[in-house]
Amino acid sequence: MKKRFPFYIIGLVLLLSSCSSKVHFVTWNMEHLAENVGEGCVSREERDYEQMRIFAQGLEADVVALQEVESVKAVARVFPQKEWNIIVSDRPASRAYDCRGNGQKSTQQRVGLAIRKDVKYQEVGGFKELALDREGLRYGLVVKIIRGKDTLEVMSVHMKSGCFVEDYGASDRSACETFEKQVPILDGWMEERLKAGKPFVVLGDFNHRIANAENKLWKDLTHMDGKPVVIVNSMKELKGCHPRYPDPIDHILMGAGAEQWQVQGSETVYYFPGKVDAMTEEEMLSDHCPVGVTLKFNR
Repeated sequence: MKKRFPFYIIGLVLLLSSCSSKVHFVTWNMEHLAENVGEGCVSREERDYEQMRIFAQGLEADVVALQEVESVKAVARVFPQKEWNIIVSDRPASRAYDCRGNGQKSTQQRVGLAIRKDVKYQEVGGFKELALDREGLRYGLVVKIIRGKDTLEVMSVHMKSGCFVEDYGASDRSACETFEKQVPILDGWMEERLKAGKPFVVLGDFNHRIANAENKLWKDLTHMDGKPVVIVNSMKELKGCHPRYPDPIDHILMGAGAEQWQVQGSETVYYFPGKVDAMTEEEMLSDHCPVGVTLKFNR
C-alpha cells in the first residue's frame, strides 16, 4: 500500500530544502550592458540578450555582483525580475563618449547586484567613496546577506582600469595614480570589518592582477597595522578565461570569518558557452567570464 504523508510534513520538507545554508556567489562584468537593443558600445540584439539569459541560468547563482550595467531594466533583460531582486548603484549619470568601433554613444557603466528572491538581504546602499568624487568612476554597492544566525556584508566593486602593473605606487600613469587613491578607501572598509569581526565578501572587477602574491594591492589588503590578516582570494589558484589575458582581474575576496564558510573546490570560472579550452573571443558574451564560489553558512 502506498504511504501518504500529511501536507504539513510535505510543506516542512519543501521549506527546509528552500532554506539551504549554501549560497553561491558570482561576479560578472557584463561589458556595457544597455537597456535598449542596439545601443551603446556593445550593440546587442534580442538574440544576444537571450543567450546571456540562458547562460546566466546555468550559473546556478544566488547572488551575482554585476559591473558595466546601465540600469535595473538592463539587468532585468538577463536576470528576470520575477526570479531576482535587482539593485543598481545610484551613481549619477556621466557624460556619454564616442564608442570605439561602432561610432555610437556610450551608455552608463554602473555596478549592481542580482539576488534570488529566496535569499534574505538588507540593502545598505552605494559606497560612493570609491568614486573619489570624480565623474565616470564607479561606486561600490553594499548589501547584507542574512542566512539563519549569520550576516554577511557583500560589496560589488569595479575599480579604475588601466593600471595593470604589480606596484601601482611606482607608476606615473594617471590610471595608477587614481587607483592608488582608491586602494586605501577599499582597504579601510575591509579593515573596519576585520576589527569588528564582521564577515565580508568583496567581489567584482578589480582591474588588477592581485592573484600574484607579490602584488602590491594584495599585500596592502592582507596586512593591517603591519601584521598579516586572513583574507582569502577565491581566484588565487585559477586562471582567467580570456584567450589573450589569462591572469584574472575579477576576484572574490573573503575575510573576518567569511573565508571559513567557503566550500572548498567550489571556486569556478564560467566559460562561454562551456568551452573551457576552445573558446574564442568571438564566442564570449562579454569580455569577462563570470567567476563564482559557494559559501556554507551556519544554520
